[in-house]
Amino acid sequence: MIERRFLDRITINQLALLHVDGIRGCHPCLVENFHGDGAMLHSSTHHTAAFKFDLSLDGFKTTKHCRVVWRNGNTCGVKFVDQSDARAAKGLNEPLPTSPSW
Repeated sequence: MIERRFLDRITINQLALLHVDGIRGCHPCLVENFHGDGAMLHSSTHHTAAFKFDLSLDGFKTTKHCRVVWRNGNTCGVKFVDQSDARAAKGLNEPLPTSPSW
């Protein structure tokens, strides 16, 4: 197992948006740092309580599918997951929309 705490992280402190299935709209958060496998996010809203969500740094032109791996208050660490693998495991083969439809 790789010790992820030792991976090189890039500090960006950039505003981003997240979308949680079942919750209307998109919600702001701050991406404090990231690396190839995940990121550290901070949000002042309760939406960081979600276990899985989509994250976008460019207004949902592109997204990263995220799974929370740790939490500390309103800060959380997420792992980027391959959505096609998750859908295949559930037996879902239709393509996902590139941006949330609300």
